[in-house]
Amino acid sequence: MKIDERNRILLGLGTGVLLASSLRIFVAGAYSSLEKTFFYGMSFPSGLGILMLLIAAFLVGRMSRKAGAALTAAYATAVLITDATEYTHLVAAFALPVALALVKELDVKYLTMGLVADLSLRVLAVGAEPADFPYTRVILALFLFLGAYALWNEPGTLKKPGFGLYAFAALIELGLIYPNAVMRYSGMTVYYLPEFIGFSLLVALAILLGPHLARKPTVAMALLIIGSATLFLKPFSLVGLPIALASAIALVESAKGSRGGVIGAFYLFLVATLAIGAYVGRDIGLPFMEDRLEALILATSVIYALSAYGKNVGVSLPSAREIAGPLAGLTIASVIVLALFNAGPVYANAKKDVLIWTYNVHQGFGPYDGTFNGYELVNLLSEQRPDIWLGQEVVGGMIANAYQDVPLFVSAHLGYAYEYKPAVEGTYGIAVFSHWHMNTVGELNLESVGQARPAQKVSIDELGLTIVNVHMGLSEEERAMQAEELLKFAEGSPVAQIIAGDTNAEPDERAIEILTRDYRDAFSERPPYTFLWERNGVVDREDIDYILLKKDWPAEVKDYGCLCDVLVSDHRPVWAVIELP
Repeated sequence: MKIDERNRILLGLGTGVLLASSLRIFVAGAYSSLEKTFFYGMSFPSGLGILMLLIAAFLVGRMSRKAGAALTAAYATAVLITDATEYTHLVAAFALPVALALVKELDVKYLTMGLVADLSLRVLAVGAEPADFPYTRVILALFLFLGAYALWNEPGTLKKPGFGLYAFAALIELGLIYPNAVMRYSGMTVYYLPEFIGFSLLVALAILLGPHLARKPTVAMALLIIGSATLFLKPFSLVGLPIALASAIALVESAKGSRGGVIGAFYLFLVATLAIGAYVGRDIGLPFMEDRLEALILATSVIYALSAYGKNVGVSLPSAREIAGPLAGLTIASVIVLALFNAGPVYANAKKDVLIWTYNVHQGFGPYDGTFNGYELVNLLSEQRPDIWLGQEVVGGMIANAYQDVPLFVSAHLGYAYEYKPAVEGTYGIAVFSHWHMNTVGELNLESVGQARPAQKVSIDELGLTIVNVHMGLSEEERAMQAEELLKFAEGSPVAQIIAGDTNAEPDERAIEILTRDYRDAFSERPPYTFLWERNGVVDREDIDYILLKKDWPAEVKDYGCLCDVLVSDHRPVWAVIELP
């Protein structure tokens, strides 16, 4: 292999990983920072990150390649040191335009190698964010350092990416390169490690074969739009979205000729904001976006296709070796993961004393600086070993939390079966995890004035147990309305013996009075708090998470408690040991 080709491969690997990672971290960090500002009135750097992205988009065309290498290395160092997204997203704001500047110069075949390398990291992290788990964080940083090294060795100035490449970045940031996001968008609520790995290989093929469509840009444009439109025809999007992804890759060369880098950066920010609005639109002033992600992906595909329209360019196609190499790396990662983690549920024998948890996991973020909490969550669950865990704010592949898949990686690490009830857009909601077979016997979104609030009813036949898991609204009037609806839902056939979850209601509220007409608190004495947020003099303590038992159910509460010193989420795990009748 020639030295120049080796440098191109290293640069391609680093560029693909840098692009995907900096997109995830920038959006997740800005969102996490914005959440603190919105809910607690605190000055976090979400606005600063957006400003820095626009400045970097302006400066990148005047930046030497060595300066670009230094920024790439700085981002790699930040990721290696911490996963606190509220701060690393400031570095990602500068790294992202550098990545797009390199995309402008590289043959697209080298970019595909890097995107598949990032996909391999997602597999190694079992659907989690690679920056969160120590072993994948190190490999992620290594790819970035190698890319920085290759860039440092080349003379000259970076070329300024135009609107078309930012439009490409906006499209892939909507989740097309993440297998779990595509599966969840397509309506798959429950799957395990083998399905995730199998679909990862399909996504990798779409990325690597994309350049072969590049010589027919008109066909690629049509397939991009048609593939995105299959989101309205679920589950056809399981095939349509990989086709759209391959077409998006095919149009990269055509999109390189456009201008308007700062406008493109602002467009990227706008698309990400609208995508977040698809989940929490009523909370952030974008109510028209709620449950409109399909329309946004289709519109973003059309805009990207138009940015590449009429630009026929020559494309260097990847050789068989250049396709086989990244696929081999992904295959090795897949074999390692299948050997080390649970390929499916590990079922337990029935027993009388059952440890039940309810725990709001805060969308995969720690409470104070947007630190990813997947690694800490897995360690906590491994240490405490609840038999049944009812989770709220469980994400399965959402733009605002870097497309983490909490049900997948919790199940793979700990062998839980799970039932997932998304509240909006298939990727954000609640879930029940258990060491026994489960069946979903009912689910609904409660009537809400704010963001969607889900409830699910799950039966575990081996234990003769039916449980309702719930996440209720933010206003007292809303919660009282939802409590009446929830009580009817729980007492419908089959009757739930347990209602548990995050009610957002204090013990003396009307909502709890309604629920305790027919259900009793498992706690004879309430904990001091189950929710705590404290920072810079701002303190918010609330007692809002419950395990409620049917009053005529002859079960005994053997023990109960709250792990009030656990800081994995802004909520605390609430637990009870129930002796089944």
